Amino acid sequence: MKKTNSFILFGRAFKNARSDFWVSIQVLFWITIVLTIVFYFVEHTAQPEEYSNPWDAFVWAITRYIGDPGHFAGKGPITLTGRYIDTFIGILKILIFAVPAGLVANGFRKAMDDDKRKRLLTAYSQRLKKAFRRKQCRYTRYKVVPRFVSIVDIEATQRMTTKDILDTIDFCKDFRLRNLATTQNVSEHPQDRLVVEHYSLEGKTSYGCKIDRGSDITIVCTSSVSEAGIGNFAYYLALYGGFNFISKEFEQNPDEPRSYYLIGDEHGETQLEEFLKDLRELTRGNNKWAVMMLSASGAEEPQHPTQFHFVHQVQKKLEVQPTTTIHEEKFSQLYQALSKMLEEDFQLKSDLDELYLPVGKKNIAIKIGGGKECNAFTLRIAFSVTEWDDRYIAIVRKIAEVINLHIGTGKPIEEDKIWKDTAMGF
Repeated sequence: MKKTNSFILFGRAFKNARSDFWVSIQVLFWITIVLTIVFYFVEHTAQPEEYSNPWDAFVWAITRYIGDPGHFAGKGPITLTGRYIDTFIGILKILIFAVPAGLVANGFRKAMDDDKRKRLLTAYSQRLKKAFRRKQCRYTRYKVVPRFVSIVDIEATQRMTTKDILDTIDFCKDFRLRNLATTQNVSEHPQDRLVVEHYSLEGKTSYGCKIDRGSDITIVCTSSVSEAGIGNFAYYLALYGGFNFISKEFEQNPDEPRSYYLIGDEHGETQLEEFLKDLRELTRGNNKWAVMMLSASGAEEPQHPTQFHFVHQVQKKLEVQPTTTIHEEKFSQLYQALSKMLEEDFQLKSDLDELYLPVGKKNIAIKIGGGKECNAFTLRIAFSVTEWDDRYIAIVRKIAEVINLHIGTGKPIEEDKIWKDTAMGF
């Protein structure tokens, strides 16, 4: 990063000192008003011809600040109180120039420190990205970006302090901090473990990412910003399958993170409006499919020993289509094929509309016309797969193959082109 131009630094200095300038001007103005009133009463009595009204006293005070170059101030005070006020204004005259100079100097120093810190954080961001070098999956031989890297690993390999790492995450737009304890059940007695996630900014939008590959299938990640691992999993599923990809990666209000999976009657939220507009453009049509991907928070509890949960039933009270899919037969075949493949190849279990409630009127599948204007279904995946299973890329590959076979092109995926020629990774 190049050093900042000196004129830009001066501009930042004035900007940094702007509020202090405004406060000092206000203080000076009110002090001048008070001194002018006192000065008028004492000097009007002694020399009424010189100070016949308060305006004359105010002009005298102002011209004292600038040395009275036009000789507008008159003879000056003759009373003892007036002379004291004259002396005090002389002191203020010095402060008028000394205080702003100090404010500008302090602002300039802050601007230089900020510029130095920005250049340092830019260098740190490059080092942090090196911690996310693509690594080879031993099951597929594909090189992919790690789902997360622990704070301790970054400190050890990149020689960065915890503060440097946290500051760099705040500075960069494609890193976020996670606590992996949130991806485990209470029964596992999880320990807090801070990690960093790195996510793609390909097709950057105000809400996150939109990648249009001209596919009839769109992988939708409504909660990547708030759920660990699912964004990385969804990104690679879309990339491997050649599917469209749309994901919420940025939070409009960090203090109140929210998922776009459930949407109320919000108006004026530009990120949400853009997200829905883009999603409808990608999925509008009877042969279009939207696959909503979320994490399954309770998927590993003993009473629900399944890792993949498919949801497409609609609440009966909505009095609309019973499912969010138009081609129900195709979806049924897809579910049967996926559940069979996951069980046989990876010993992972699936269920259909069992654990999670039917979708309601706030569900994003309903909002985009699922079951009427397009096909849509939700796939909730356990954290044990998206975050902790080292076979996840192999799982992604097989899921993409099955999806493509049943609701996509029906043709084999060109692996070499996707994973080698196009420089796989972020």
